[in-house]
Amino acid sequence: MSYRQVFTRLTRKITFQQTISLGRRPTIFLCLAALLLQPILLNPALAFSVGKEKKVGDKLLSMVRTSFTLIDAPDVTQYINNLGQRILKVTGPQYFKYHFFVIKNKDFNAFAAPDGLIFIHSGLLEAMDKEGELVSVMAHEIGHVTSRHISKMIAQRKKNNIGTAALLIAGIALGGGAISQALITGSMAANASMNLKFSRKDEEEADRLSYKWMKAMGMNPAPMATMLEKMYKVSVYQMANIPPYLLTHPEPKRRLSYIRDMLRSEPPHHYKHRDDFPFLRIKYRITAETGDLANLRSIYRRQAKQGKEPRKTMANYGLYMIYLADADYKKAEASLRIVMNHFKDRAILQSDQGIIEFRQEKYNAALKDFKSALKAKPDDAYSAYHLAKTLEYLGKKTQAIKIYQRLLLTIPDYTKLNFRLGKLLFDSGKTGAGHYQLGVYFWLNGNHKMAKYHLKQALADKTSDRETIKLTNKELKLIQEVEKE
Repeated sequence: MSYRQVFTRLTRKITFQQTISLGRRPTIFLCLAALLLQPILLNPALAFSVGKEKKVGDKLLSMVRTSFTLIDAPDVTQYINNLGQRILKVTGPQYFKYHFFVIKNKDFNAFAAPDGLIFIHSGLLEAMDKEGELVSVMAHEIGHVTSRHISKMIAQRKKNNIGTAALLIAGIALGGGAISQALITGSMAANASMNLKFSRKDEEEADRLSYKWMKAMGMNPAPMATMLEKMYKVSVYQMANIPPYLLTHPEPKRRLSYIRDMLRSEPPHHYKHRDDFPFLRIKYRITAETGDLANLRSIYRRQAKQGKEPRKTMANYGLYMIYLADADYKKAEASLRIVMNHFKDRAILQSDQGIIEFRQEKYNAALKDFKSALKAKPDDAYSAYHLAKTLEYLGKKTQAIKIYQRLLLTIPDYTKLNFRLGKLLFDSGKTGAGHYQLGVYFWLNGNHKMAKYHLKQALADKTSDRETIKLTNKELKLIQEVEKE
């Protein structure tokens, strides 16, 4: 029986995902959070030790992947996690292994969760103009995790542990307009003691850590002020509908005031010019993926004619994304060429050109583009992933498998790797290793039933080697621990 036949037969049995309508997802997520976290939180004496926090994080990530849409792309995953790791290099020892994600959601929101999980909503990222603004937000959230503000917030509310934890977790990924606002603000109104706001002390501590870390990275901390200015303007203009981020991170005006004081007290310093192209490319990719294409097309055409740099050139990148989505490959190539002429020697743009070729089934031309890009920048996951995918389409499965396996070491949070690798291994006769990868894929995407099926199949499979069996047992143990808590 082929992989496709096994997968089709099993997925027919899975009904949980099919029962979750879009409108009910936030409520179901909230209930799941309360139920799953109950054993950990009922006993205040056990509330949120580092070990318990890690278990909560395991549960939470599986729940988030089940209930919300993450922007799951190799370049986005690599960029946001590499940026996070650059910050962590200057923070000192940490309790947790951090993971960074972008949630496909237009709200102005970002949140740190237990176990070093940092979520950035696409709506917040789209409001940024420079990488320094993104770093300031990410470093601020890392500051909350490092100082264990979330753990303390939950532990201090002994009578409301379950509800508080569930609301905090809902606030990580919801940001979903009226539903999430009602969940959060309604509960606050019902019980004033269940206050989801970080305290002034917590916010200032996270801000000062972010400021210090940006300087340690050799980055100008001034973008902290520009980001806080944007937050303050949003808080003024949207007083009737305060965004989730400002519900939990209040008083942007006060925060802006002391950050400006810190900047004014700094001795003169010349910071090196920073290359914002990687940030801008990711921003425009995410905006095109999450926005109204008809509206964006009009905006980008106007900016491409009249805008100032770098917005003028990046508007053409946005048009490339839109034309690509429309399958208008001639216009996509023309827009991309403008970007390539402005940002010369950017290897990743060669891979963007390869995507145009791949979409037109010109696989050999695409292969050439991806190889050229990877030669210029060997650590680029985006180019490597699309090279492997093209090799797969050309029937060169062994080469594709090797690249996918290497990529799992670089971007382990990109779950499509587990799926594609599992399928290839399965179809190549290495069914034990294939089952293991598919088990990991389904576990990370919140489908425990399918995950356990594939992992148990891996243990029973005669082709599984010692390493596969060892990894499979470890994964099954993790799932069992999460489910029994």
